[in-house]
Amino acid sequence: MGKEALVVPRKILFKGGEFQGFLGLEKGDFVSIVMGNYSYCERGEELEHDEELKQIIPYIWIVNLETRRVFLYKRGFNANKQDGEFREERYMHKYSGGVGGHIDRDTEEGADDPIIQAMLRELREEVDMVNYLVPKIVGYINDDSDDIGKVHFGVVSIAETTGSVKARDEEGLSFGDFYSVEGVEKIFNSPENEVENWTRISWPFVRDYLEKL
Repeated sequence: MGKEALVVPRKILFKGGEFQGFLGLEKGDFVSIVMGNYSYCERGEELEHDEELKQIIPYIWIVNLETRRVFLYKRGFNANKQDGEFREERYMHKYSGGVGGHIDRDTEEGADDPIIQAMLRELREEVDMVNYLVPKIVGYINDDSDDIGKVHFGVVSIAETTGSVKARDEEGLSFGDFYSVEGVEKIFNSPENEVENWTRISWPFVRDYLEKL
């Protein structure tokens, strides 16, 4: 048995109606739906094509409160993956503002709040920070416009810091740095750069968040 990811049936998750794009926290309590209806399924090609299940993905933006900058990174090849372990290679070499990944049975099962526990685990695994404060959930992403989005559902949060953040090369993050709002939009607007869909979708909210600091 390989790694198992936390999932919720699509029809239960969206029993109150579907949405596309980013939805602010105040407009729906999907966290409660997830917490009351989740199970775990083995990761792999079968799950990646099962549109009846939504894999729940914590997606954490890191912002520096003092500089009003946001952390972006590029994901490269993770040499630490073990033989037989499912590889997620579709995000390689794309800019991303969201640190995160699946909620795994082997690390989150039994937790009072597997979503928050997975967020903190992903931060510790993927970036070096002085303090790992509990991220604040700010909204959700549902994007059925491509095959990846059809089987994933994002729980978007913001982790605030006043210190430095460094991407961990050994976890496949090939580059990371803080950028101003203008710097981010310059990257996003360049035809030379590939950017994750979820990053583009949630960026307007994060931009507004930064501009209000």
